[in-house]
Amino acid sequence: MRAAVLRNNELVSEDVPIPEPESGEVLVRTAACAICGSDLHVMAHAKDLADALQRSDAPFRLNPARDIIMGHEFCGEIVDYGPKTARKFKPGTRVSSCRSWYVATVCGS
Repeated sequence: MRAAVLRNNELVSEDVPIPEPESGEVLVRTAACAICGSDLHVMAHAKDLADALQRSDAPFRLNPARDIIMGHEFCGEIVDYGPKTARKFKPGTRVSSCRSWYVATVCGS
C-alpha cells in the first residue's frame, strides 16, 4: 500500500506492506487520507513528543529514529478483522477515523 512516511524529519511517499490486523483491530482499505496540523506538529517535534510519551502512562510509544506512517484522518472500507475481534460490521462497510464521520457513515445519521 502507498503511505506517507515520516523519515528523518521528512515526509516521503512509499510503498509499505499491508498490515495484518491483530486482536481487537480492523483492517481498513483507505480511500482517502489527510495530513493535518497534528501530523505537522509531530514532524516538527517528534523527539519531544517521544520523550513525553515515555514519561507518561500512554499505551503506545513513538520512536523518531524509525519510520512513522502518518495520516490519522482517513476514510475507507472494512476489509478484515483481527482474531478475537467483534465483527460488528460486514466487510465493505464504509468507515472513517473521525467520530462524527464514522457515525454518519456507518449509522446513516
